[in-house]
Amino acid sequence: MKNPLLIAADKLRHVWWFVARQTSVGVLALVVDDAGRVLLVEHTYRRGWYLPGGGVRPKEAPEDALRRELREEVGVEPTEPPRLHGVYANFAEGKSDYIVVFAVERWTRRPARSLEIEDSRFYAPADLPEDASGPARKRVEEYAAGKTGVFGPW
Repeated sequence: MKNPLLIAADKLRHVWWFVARQTSVGVLALVVDDAGRVLLVEHTYRRGWYLPGGGVRPKEAPEDALRRELREEVGVEPTEPPRLHGVYANFAEGKSDYIVVFAVERWTRRPARSLEIEDSRFYAPADLPEDASGPARKRVEEYAAGKTGVFGPW
């Protein structure tokens, strides 16, 4: 069941982006298991499956934000430095967002409880769920094709 308060907060955030026209930086992770499957999350406030991650706080390095978000959302702790996959720009909905995507191929995991995450599962790149988000699908395809150091539109 989707949380109506979180849905409303997400819509309010989009209105704020449009009004304030602020620039934001986010981080996402391609968490890959030994079988080559990628971790996707289902949020409590929107439909579909996405890469785990979130916003970078002021004066926080992207890799630190990634580690924090992975720990909070899915209990993943990288055991070696995440590898930069790409940097993307998203100017849709009046936003000015920059998203830094990392590949996390060596990690440990402990149970995590997050109000934002309803479910998390690993999927083979060729067998993503039908309602995987378009950007998540594109990033997984890039990863599976061995493309790294990608810079471009979201």
